[in-house]
Amino acid sequence: MIGHRRPTVLLVDDEGSTLEVLSLVLDSQGFDTTRELDAGRASRLIETAAARDRPFDAVVTDVFFDGRNEGAAVLAACRDTSPRSIVILMTGRPAVEGAVAAMKMGARDYLQKPVDPNTLATVLHRALKEQQVHREDVTFKDLVNILSDMVAHTIERVDPYTAGHGERTRSYCRQIAEKLGLDRQTTERLELAAIAHDYGKIYLEDLTFLTKKGPLTAQEYREVQRHPEVGANKLGSNSHLVEACTYIAEHHERWDGTGYPRRLKGSALSPAGRILCLVEVFDSLTSRRSYKAPWDLDKTLDFFESQSGRAFEPETLDAFLGLLEQHGAEWLDAPLRDLEDAGVVPKRV
Repeated sequence: MIGHRRPTVLLVDDEGSTLEVLSLVLDSQGFDTTRELDAGRASRLIETAAARDRPFDAVVTDVFFDGRNEGAAVLAACRDTSPRSIVILMTGRPAVEGAVAAMKMGARDYLQKPVDPNTLATVLHRALKEQQVHREDVTFKDLVNILSDMVAHTIERVDPYTAGHGERTRSYCRQIAEKLGLDRQTTERLELAAIAHDYGKIYLEDLTFLTKKGPLTAQEYREVQRHPEVGANKLGSNSHLVEACTYIAEHHERWDGTGYPRRLKGSALSPAGRILCLVEVFDSLTSRRSYKAPWDLDKTLDFFESQSGRAFEPETLDAFLGLLEQHGAEWLDAPLRDLEDAGVVPKRV
């Protein structure tokens, strides 16, 4: 476990300028980097570090060195001596068949060159956090912190307008769950799902739709419909997250069966899933996005009241509307406050 030390990253590329830029940015973002221009020497560094019981936390390597696929040898050294090391591949070739094949052999991800250093940092943060999620001894409190960090370093970095969305969703879900009398364990798992419900978006083929100014095409919409199950599958190996992943997979389902991805209907949708799908819609409608202004309270109330027994289960919706009567002004102001705190929009005077 990394704990509070800086994660160690070995950067391997035969372009010195690339190594320098990547190293400077990663060092500034909390990593401890080592640079290597030669794939053979990099493989020996990996083996030596493993022999000293100090393996690199991550290895980022080019695929092709002077036209030869030597990145595969670096990957093999990690697989044979440092299986816990995360390997990220870089390739400058338009055809990435070699990189894809290497991923199937154990690499975590690959990036097209020229690699944006901040994107690489995001990928590394995500991968390191994912490793901690899969630890069976992790506590609920630790999972909350880990998932919050994962969201901050991935979804909110790609689309800054989503700043605070997961945490707000968590808070509203908890309050509705308490009002409906859900047990503590279910409520805790619902909170985890609320934080990470959109995590699957980061694994989709094209992330440009996240900040697209305008409606999605039919193909883009089909792609985005994959993210509930993708997120559930990516987070699903920890026993603490089994229930949470069920709720993540359900968060775009609807009471009348018109949702996605499985078109669940009525009681097939879990009680916690019913809460999450409602709250996710509420916070999305009342938040500013790159492509829309937030809804006001009257418009929001009219919409939800019209959806009782349709998109949303009546009892869950009644509990939500009761809370909205008490906290409406505060809840509708929260997204703007979070955008101001994140520096996405100027603070109000």
